[in-house]
Parts: sequence; C-alpha cells; structure tokens
Amino acid sequence: MFKTAALALAFALPAQAGLAADVMRCGWYANPTPGNHWLTDRDGSWILSTQGGPEVSGWFDLPAEAFAFDGSNWIETNGSYGYGCACITGRFGTADTGEVIHVTRMTALPLSRCTADPDLPAAEG
Repeated sequence: MFKTAALALAFALPAQAGLAADVMRCGWYANPTPGNHWLTDRDGSWILSTQGGPEVSGWFDLPAEAFAFDGSNWIETNGSYGYGCACITGRFGTADTGEVIHVTRMTALPLSRCTADPDLPAAEG
C-alpha cells in the first residue's frame, strides 16, 4: 500500500507544479469594437476575445460590474466602444504569445492609474 501511495504522489507532484497560479495584470483595457477585448500591460498585449473567434475561459462569465467603467474613466473612440484602465486576474501564458488561459476577475480603475504608470505604453485609441 505504501508503494502505491508513493507512486501516486510521485505522479501528482509534477502535475501540480505545472499548474499556473492566478496573477493580476493591470494596464489599458480596450474594447474598440463588438467582441474585441484585450489588455495591454508592461509585458505586452493579452487577447481576451476576438469577434467571431475563440473566447478565453471565464471571460464571458464575468459579472456586468466588471465592465462598469464610469464616464470619466472610459474613453469612447467608436460610439460607446473605447478603452479604460483595469486589472484582470487570471492565468496567463507567456508575454510573447499574449495567451490568456483563464480569467477570474476584472476591476475598472481610474484612468490616472494607467497614465501615471511609466512602464505602460501609450493607450491605444
């Protein structure tokens, strides 16, 4: 029985080590047109959704409050579409791929948070 438990543990530990932990990324959140959403932070751009394309796990499960940017913290560039500043929590791949694996939370922030961050690129608009 001990050998069976040890063997099970030996296989389980590497699998657990490979699981990505949730991280929070903050930067410019863009929704320029219907179905297109991404976040640009100091490391790169993270694709959350593309119109007609695949959706990131958890993205469409976020509550409406996650998208509650008030008027002073949302820049409209195309009707009601545009950009703001936000933090998104989830599991992300590498910056060179921009892969988002799963999203668990998004929080709108004041625009001043992003404009004051010297490590962020200029907002896309």
